[in-house]
Amino acid sequence: MEPKDVYICYNGADLDWVRSLVEQIESETIDGRSGSRHLSAFFDKWDIAPGQSLIDQMNAGMKSARHVLAVLSPEFLNADWPRFEWKHIVAQDPNNSQGRLIPALLRDSSVDGGDRIDLCAPFRELRYIDFRKQGEFKRGFIELIRRIRNLPQERGRRLPPLTANTPVLPITAQPEVSWLPDSVSDLLLSNLLPVVGLPSQIWSAGTTFRDKKEVWEVVSKAEPFILRDKRIYTFANLNTPATRLRDAIDTDSIGKPESCHDWFIRDDRSSWLMALLNSSLSGHLWFRHIKQDGKGRFFFTPGKDNTDRRWQMREGRTRTVAAKKENPATRTSFWVHHAARIKFKRVGERLFLSVEPLYLFTTDGRLAVGGKNAGKLSLLWGGRQQNPDILRNLLFWGAVLADNEKSISIRTGDKPIVLSPIPASAKLDRGIAFDEIRIKALLAQEDADLEKAAIDIQSDVKDTEKGDEEDDDTTFE
Repeated sequence: MEPKDVYICYNGADLDWVRSLVEQIESETIDGRSGSRHLSAFFDKWDIAPGQSLIDQMNAGMKSARHVLAVLSPEFLNADWPRFEWKHIVAQDPNNSQGRLIPALLRDSSVDGGDRIDLCAPFRELRYIDFRKQGEFKRGFIELIRRIRNLPQERGRRLPPLTANTPVLPITAQPEVSWLPDSVSDLLLSNLLPVVGLPSQIWSAGTTFRDKKEVWEVVSKAEPFILRDKRIYTFANLNTPATRLRDAIDTDSIGKPESCHDWFIRDDRSSWLMALLNSSLSGHLWFRHIKQDGKGRFFFTPGKDNTDRRWQMREGRTRTVAAKKENPATRTSFWVHHAARIKFKRVGERLFLSVEPLYLFTTDGRLAVGGKNAGKLSLLWGGRQQNPDILRNLLFWGAVLADNEKSISIRTGDKPIVLSPIPASAKLDRGIAFDEIRIKALLAQEDADLEKAAIDIQSDVKDTEKGDEEDDDTTFE
């Protein structure tokens, strides 16, 4: 069965009202744009044909739907078929932690007026959408559609403050205990860069290519794309003649653009969206000569003529990002690179770019050192870093991704993916007194990271080789 946005669970006493509701639901689009796909609902009168098993079709409908709408009335709670449906959902998620079950209160009294509604668990606990007043249908319907679209609750207006000049009462000081955090404000920084803008649509078309390398061989500097089910998917408008990917597709098979928001909320498309975003990221860094190895790590390649490479910072100074070093212990050379694991990540209903700075060691500036020693060497150096070092490298990568601009703009062939180069943060009312870092001073420090890494590696490689003499393929040669 095709995936549905919502399964309608109701009693026959409310059939006419429910039919009108479903008609209105399916008249809306997934993101409010006129060109996007319309919402879909499982409604038994339309989705169960004569001769089909009621139970099989209902089970399939509930399984395929992202949400289940329960239209509450006294008749609904007293009837067996609706009870079968909503108990099926509750049994899978008793606390409705996934938010699939959406209660909508239609009537307090039965149609004949002889019965009053008696909400039972789980409906007694869950907040419902109120449809009891006919004149307020639109308000309840807008709230329902926002929920089906997986959008956050709508908030009120920002009004001028009324208490700006009111003195704040002092909080009673807590007794100081040495092992408790200090009563000072603190800022907790993450390694997540917030996504603030995305292309709205995703285009697709059939292709004869089965591998991305084949596409790149034919299409020079192709827009970011992914290959799925014999189709190319991209943010670039495939109907635009200037789109390079048109040389790799069957233009007669160009489909209707799909909503990016739809991909984000659908289980069968969210992983595709992440792959397309990460494809855009790879292209963004590739143009800056930052290579990705087979383990998903991005690292700076050497400069021209295989020389040490330096990166120009906005403040005017430069930072060494790839350096060739000598190992006196083995009389061989190796390279140390600034590197990071970078990928898009979904946290709740928001998108972020996760950045984990690290150091990469290569034999020739491009081929990563393999074997056990490679992991040990990374840990030996990375494990010695303290919070200021990690923060410095994180902010450095934010500046690299932004190309020293105020925001990160990743080209897609259409509207860019826009991110903030400043990590997401949270304010705390507890922390460590006098523990602070001056960001500008931190970035202005003389860069000796790779030099220190090389010195440590030269001294530690002897110890690692003693314990791994059998791993001949892991030495720097």
